[in-house]
Amino acid sequence: MPTSLYVHVPFCVSKCPYCSFCSIPYRQDTANDFRKALLKEMEMRLGGVRTCTLYVGGGTPTILPASFWKTFHEELARLAFVSGISESTIETNPGTVSGHELEELRNSGFDRLSIGVQSFNGDILGTLGRIHDAIQSVTCFSEARSAGFRNISVDLIYGIPGQTLEIWKEDLRRTLELGPEHISCYELTLEEGTPMLESVRSGSITMPGEDSCTEMYFLADEILTSAEYAHYEVSNYARGNRYSSLHNCSYWRRSPYIGLGPSAHSFDGIDTRSWNLKDVDEYNRRLLSGRLPLAGSEILTERQTAIERIMLGLRCCGGVDLDALERETGVTIDRDYLRIMLEHGRVVEVDSRIVPTAYGKLFADGDSLNLMAD
Repeated sequence: MPTSLYVHVPFCVSKCPYCSFCSIPYRQDTANDFRKALLKEMEMRLGGVRTCTLYVGGGTPTILPASFWKTFHEELARLAFVSGISESTIETNPGTVSGHELEELRNSGFDRLSIGVQSFNGDILGTLGRIHDAIQSVTCFSEARSAGFRNISVDLIYGIPGQTLEIWKEDLRRTLELGPEHISCYELTLEEGTPMLESVRSGSITMPGEDSCTEMYFLADEILTSAEYAHYEVSNYARGNRYSSLHNCSYWRRSPYIGLGPSAHSFDGIDTRSWNLKDVDEYNRRLLSGRLPLAGSEILTERQTAIERIMLGLRCCGGVDLDALERETGVTIDRDYLRIMLEHGRVVEVDSRIVPTAYGKLFADGDSLNLMAD
């Protein structure tokens, strides 16, 4: 079965105070071991796999030498069936990669670039702890175009302390000036253990209220859809269906995927998930001694599977077929609650599916639980 491949690179120049992802400041010796360990994990797990999409995230994957990614693609082609790969993405952050390195990345096999711009406002970038400025973001985008990338995604964040509606509007305007094929707009959420959450709790910074964040969400929807970007998932916009993130769509369809690297998750496309160790040094040690870095696994119940299918469907413009869900999982949908969703304008009925509105996408998590009859 075609399988998506995710690779997690856990290194950054520095750790941003809001980031809860598995990432550590770059260390040359650890990075050298990681490159060897990643190639070893590929050898142990990818033999004969038919890959359909590739996504390299982090962290900052382009902090590793561009020459490594040429080796990576060569090894991937040796181990797996790669002729069916329809999209090959690598993330980068402005100020961490040169125009020449972008050319090397494009020539190595990547055809899609995701740039972590986050904001064009200097004060907001400072609050986020980002190391780049607006000029570096524009330069990175321009050099990516010159390097041959014809499918570029720009990541933005809203709901940031100190961010006003006007600042957010200007971020959207400047992003549209660049003309990316894809735009992701993520609301800032703070996880336990992040320095920014501690700053909020201490009162040194204040998060925008829920109403302000909702205004920013709808402003993005209005501006980007008016510019002919399709709002195809709660946080994602594409300039036509061909530029939707094929890799992320495979997650939302619950297709199988393999995750390589520290903390990366894998899914068999049915009911079983597994995940790797988060500790980078232990990940390296395990693989360099010939052992897989598995940290844990779980098997989803039919009810958990049904809730997940509803939740993912209600985040995306394709929606979900509740009749098919009942037949295939044996669960019962609360039709009274569905009627409330329809009356409140959160979903519409399209043939046999319920499809979320822009408003309804905001309620996907809660509605997926409430649609399940006891």
